[in-house]
Amino acid sequence: MTRQDTDRRINAGRWGALALFLALCVLVALRAWLVDKEVGTYIACPGCFHRDVLLADLVLFSTLASLLLIASFARTKTLTRIPHFAWGVIVLVYGADLVVFSLFNSRLLMADAALFAGEGAAVWDQFSSGMGGTPQALLVLLALGGMFVFLWWLPSVPTRAFRRLMAVVMVTGLAASVYFQGSQYVNDWAVENVFVANMSTPARNHYAPETQQRVLSADVPTMPWRAATPPGQGRNVIMVIVESWSAWHSELFGGFENWTPRLDAAAQQGLRFDNFHSIGFSTDKGLVGILGGQPLWAPFLHWFQTPPFHSMWGLEGTLPQALNRAGYHTAFLTSGPASLYRKGEWMVDIGFAEVEGNEHPFYQGWKRFAFGAASDRALYQRALGWMSAAEAPWFLALETVSTHQPYRDPDTDERSLERVMKYADREFGAFLEQLESSGFFDDGVLVVVSDHRSMTPMSRLELDTWGTTAHSRIPAFVIGEGFEPGSVSASVFSQSDLAPTFSWWAAGEVTLEPFEAVMFDPDMHSKKCALHERSDRRGLVEVICDDGHGQVMLDGDQTRFTGATDLEPERQQEVLQYIARQRIDAWRRHLDTEY
Repeated sequence: MTRQDTDRRINAGRWGALALFLALCVLVALRAWLVDKEVGTYIACPGCFHRDVLLADLVLFSTLASLLLIASFARTKTLTRIPHFAWGVIVLVYGADLVVFSLFNSRLLMADAALFAGEGAAVWDQFSSGMGGTPQALLVLLALGGMFVFLWWLPSVPTRAFRRLMAVVMVTGLAASVYFQGSQYVNDWAVENVFVANMSTPARNHYAPETQQRVLSADVPTMPWRAATPPGQGRNVIMVIVESWSAWHSELFGGFENWTPRLDAAAQQGLRFDNFHSIGFSTDKGLVGILGGQPLWAPFLHWFQTPPFHSMWGLEGTLPQALNRAGYHTAFLTSGPASLYRKGEWMVDIGFAEVEGNEHPFYQGWKRFAFGAASDRALYQRALGWMSAAEAPWFLALETVSTHQPYRDPDTDERSLERVMKYADREFGAFLEQLESSGFFDDGVLVVVSDHRSMTPMSRLELDTWGTTAHSRIPAFVIGEGFEPGSVSASVFSQSDLAPTFSWWAAGEVTLEPFEAVMFDPDMHSKKCALHERSDRRGLVEVICDDGHGQVMLDGDQTRFTGATDLEPERQQEVLQYIARQRIDAWRRHLDTEY
């Protein structure tokens, strides 16, 4: 190679390195804008997150400089490409995190990625929708491919001046990222870079073997309750699980938006629960709480070792099992795919006699939306047809999907959380009218509950209204004979309380363990508390009790309260023991289960 060729190659490498730094500046600016748009808008503080995102991502500039520095010492083109491709992988992860944040108000976590890895169709559906359509999504993938071609071609710069410059950038970036600290706020989970977000959390730490033995061998106090006649004996039940319906969407449930007036009006026809909480932040967690009867789902996760419904197979005391024992035919219907994350298989595992998803012939010809799901309107029409042929008594669980990201209104195709919530509200109202006109309430009960709070940033109004319990607060109500219109319960309840509640209601008997309750009778409880694993800090559990609240950090034998209000030390210890039992039981069940 001539001197002139060498100079041209070095100059190309310099310009290529500059292009990489400029591209990184664009990516960081894009993330800063996105975080500020999402979080800053919700806390009424536009511009507050630009600086913090830059500080969180400074280490990436050091990383890029260090990789270019390493490449400059490589003696062959093949060795040069290794650090270059390493940078390509970093950018790929960074970009994927941006997509996940924009779609789900969450971060790209490897444990979650393992769950999604086997669901290519669902991932493509959400990605293409988030990009605005298939053509745009393909352009993004083409750009990523182009990046790796560029990195393949990019020559190294083996000059002393370049190496000195990269060393200065590396050291300066590292020093600045360590010295300067961003602001601390409840939404700072959105600010930290994706690699910090994926660092091992103490929630992965197991309890010591002796602790497990002690917890599992300890006596668990129980409270048996029996009724001479089951309150709901032989009455049909419909449970509507409304995707992402949040307390802040509803004026009736204490919120500051009026997006669900028909749901609110229906809640006033019976018993509503104003202090009701989800066990987690996603649909699968909501289903584990509502139908599986589990108060907490916080497995000891490891990267790429999280099969669908990890540790939640082989459950006992589920809602469908309780109703099966009472002589009910149980069915689960969703307008989304029953195959997604093995949901249909899990529904059968927990006791449903009949499971149906969007694969059913009824949905042929219906327009499809997120995850290939038909609209709520289609689901309700299918439910009416199912009911007309069902033999009483039956329990029908309906899972809606229309209010899932990307918040696409089935009537107008417009993307708007407000519009899609109002759509869901209208369709529920129409379904309720059909139930009333068909005489369903002559011998039937309707339960409505949300699966989790919306996947949107926590707003200042929510925090001012409910404090940190805003993470878990969702609406729930029940209407039908025996539930007085306009009645309200302010007691703490969790999604997991629905299983013992219907065991007592349908069969007339239930045995309550600590922290369990029957929602329909204020006297039937055992130290009511709700547990919620938060999405902003994995491993942090919100504890909401009638006598106080607090936060628990999961950390094996070092699991502890990080804050508590009005919870006495003895009460805190009871909560910690309860959490330990739930997690250890789940781990033992996981070891005994074939996935």
